[in-house]
Amino acid sequence: MSEPGPSILITGANGFVGSRLCRLFLDRGYHVVAGVRRSADLTLLDNLEVEYRYGDVTHPETLPAMVSGVDFVVHNAGIVKAKKPERYFEVNETGASALADSVLAHNPAVKKLLYVSSLAASGPSVDNRPINESDQPHPVTTYGRSKLAGEHAVMALADKLHVIAVRPSGVYGPGDKEMFSIFDSIAKGIRPLAGDPERKIQLIHVDDLCRAIALALEGTTRSGESYLIAENRVYTMREMIAAFTAAVGKGGITLRLPGGLFRIIAFFSEWAFRIVGATPMLTREKANELLASWAVDTTKAKETFGFESNIPLDRGTMETVIWYRREGWLK
Repeated sequence: MSEPGPSILITGANGFVGSRLCRLFLDRGYHVVAGVRRSADLTLLDNLEVEYRYGDVTHPETLPAMVSGVDFVVHNAGIVKAKKPERYFEVNETGASALADSVLAHNPAVKKLLYVSSLAASGPSVDNRPINESDQPHPVTTYGRSKLAGEHAVMALADKLHVIAVRPSGVYGPGDKEMFSIFDSIAKGIRPLAGDPERKIQLIHVDDLCRAIALALEGTTRSGESYLIAENRVYTMREMIAAFTAAVGKGGITLRLPGGLFRIIAFFSEWAFRIVGATPMLTREKANELLASWAVDTTKAKETFGFESNIPLDRGTMETVIWYRREGWLK
């Protein structure tokens, strides 16, 4: 009989990134523990041979049974939208701290704990220079500040556990809901282009992100370090929209929105959603984030654990559109 593979806990395993992480680590021979809430939709985990453990980072008493006995932990759970600012910190900071504390108390022999942070924790490019890990973080959204706070909470245990963090740029790919609205708009004949069309952006395909996480876990890293993860090519916003349009395969009109007008739209969107008690899709903070440049220096991840992106934007967007159409999201 072959030796059993290492075990790994992936929190937020039922989501877009988490489910792809589960698939990758199963393929790499791991015993995968899917950390999910009792109320979670498990559709994306259908037919995967994972062990379910139920818990919620906002309820620390549920975490010991989730974290016990595994070799690796990927803390991927978090929220990207909330009605109230404090909710971001409740989940992304306090929840991350509770998870790390539980690992220290109940599984101190864990080989590595990896926190999935966000490029939003770093903040956008300054003076058109790609940002790197040595730059002082300057998040421009509450979400980004909460992810940075969560990162700090986990890194506070760097002398007691081997903890690292990855900060992925905007993640897209099969199953993504956040960027689907752009594909959907293009499919309906409108190519949205807000702000400066020449501003810089780097995205990351979900499968490249998952591979980066695997390399970071299995490679030689130093506890307390963070790594920026992105495709190794910089695009302009105009080039990104062109790639999305080519993948959808439909023409249409380009809707140019000056930055000032886009911020006004965001203000009214935020106001209208909050009047009805719903979570706004576009806020003033989100508008500032979308209108910024996001160029990334990926050298540190390459030199430390050998990560380089494999999936360029044209191929990745095509794969994404094929998935959307197969699942009935796009016509």
